[in-house]
Order: sequence, then C-alpha cells, then structure tokens
Amino acid sequence: MNIILRYAITILLYPGGMFALLAGWVLLWLAGSLSARWRGIRGTSLLQPARDFFKLLNKTTSLPIGAETGVRLIPLLAVVAPLLALVLLPLPGNLAADSSTTSGDLLAVLFLLLLPALAPVFLGNLLASPYGRVAAQRAVRRAALLAALLLLSALAIAAQRGSLSLALLTTPQSHPSAANIILDALAGLIFLLCLPALIPQPAWGIFQSSPELIAGPYTDLTGADLALMQLSATLQQIAAASLLASLFILPYVPGGSLAQVVVYLITLLLSSLVIGLLRWGRASYSFAR
Repeated sequence: MNIILRYAITILLYPGGMFALLAGWVLLWLAGSLSARWRGIRGTSLLQPARDFFKLLNKTTSLPIGAETGVRLIPLLAVVAPLLALVLLPLPGNLAADSSTTSGDLLAVLFLLLLPALAPVFLGNLLASPYGRVAAQRAVRRAALLAALLLLSALAIAAQRGSLSLALLTTPQSHPSAANIILDALAGLIFLLCLPALIPQPAWGIFQSSPELIAGPYTDLTGADLALMQLSATLQQIAAASLLASLFILPYVPGGSLAQVVVYLITLLLSSLVIGLLRWGRASYSFAR
C-alpha cells in the first residue's frame, strides 16, 4: 500500500480521526455518566458532549484586549499533538506505525502528550488576566511533577528492554521474568495514575463544587477556542490510554492481532472509568456556557 495512503488512513480513520473522535466521545460520556450516578445525580445523554461542542462553535470567538495572537495557536496545537502521537503508536491495525529505524520515538510521543497538559501554562502567561498568570505558575509545578512521573514510568521500561524505539518496546514478551512483570506493573500503575493530570482540564467553566467565581487560564476563552480545548481533551484521552496499552499491556497479550484489539479496547474503557472516578468525582460545570 502506498505510504501516503497509509498515513491518510491512520490520521483520518484509525487510530486517529474518526476512531479517536467517536471513542473519545463515548468514553467521556460514559465516564461522566458513571461519575454522576456515583454522586447520586442524573447523568447527561449520549449526545450532550456533541451538543456542547457545536454550541461553543456557534458562539462568537473573542479575546480580551491585551491578549497575544499566539493564544489562537494553543488550542489548535492541543488538538494536533495527540493525533500525531496516535500516528506514531504501533497499535493493532495501525498501518503507518513503522518505527523500526528510529531510536527516540518514545520521547517524541511523551513530548506530544505533554503539550496539551502544558496548555494552562501557555494560556495563563499569554492572556492579560493576572489570575491566569497565578494559575499558570501553579500549573508549572504540576506539569513538572507530571513530566517527572511519566519519564520515570516510561524510561524504566526503556531501560529494561534496552531501547527507546516503540517498535522494540511493544514487541511481544514471550517469556518475561518475574522481575520484569513487577517492574512493568509498577510503571504502568504510575502511568495510569498520571492520566487524569495528563488530560486537559475538562471543567473549563467557572464553577466547581461551590458557586464561587474562579478565574484561571481558560476563563477568557470562548467559542471555537474553547471548543478546540474540549476536542483536545477527547483526543488526549485516547492517545494517553493508547500509549498505556501499547507500552505496558499489549506486549503481554498472546493470541494474535484480534486478541490485541479486544484488549486495547478494554484498556480504553477501563482507563476512561479510572479518569472519570478521579476527575469527575465532584460536580463540574459544562463546557457550554
């Protein structure tokens, strides 16, 4: 198959494009609904995330006076980064993932996944709001801790298997030792616990668990800019869970590509439930406002 066609299928259909959008849409709805039931309130309908997204697109996009033009690029970058990460991941059926000649694609994927998590830092320093700058300073500390934990979990596996190439890191482990299994389990658990912080904050609205106005780096975003940040949260969830599956779980799955596809989809579902329980344990305001 032509290399251009393979990349087009990967970006537009699977594992990026339509697959990432539909899977992220369903998983975000499922996590939000389960969290709502956990709190004893009624969850939203399956179509609500799409309604919120298109409602934001129809709103006027504006920025306050003094905002830098670079603000427009941050939501777009937060959407493109997880899509590029999905292209690099050697997931079951990914036609474009042929990284046997590269040596540092694990670091490239980690960098792409960290970019959306750094959006509060960029936005807080570019917008005119002083509250945004305070939030950005706090986000720097969180981002530094997040990057350290992600590097710890991923580089532990890279050191164990002797490579930074995803093609080699994701090869089947036919006879792993007990020490290797324990190391993979601990590293995977660290990565799993980092997932909620890795995904852009979904509660762009100003209300959390109390009706107090909280200004932050997303307060000044409206319209398409806010819609792109919502889309970024959807794609980032799929990309981060996909790296979790390909690096820590799929190498231990026997039975061929069909079994790996099933395990991959189960990993997306379970990681979404973990994110939902950890991040939406409290009432939050909708994207649409």
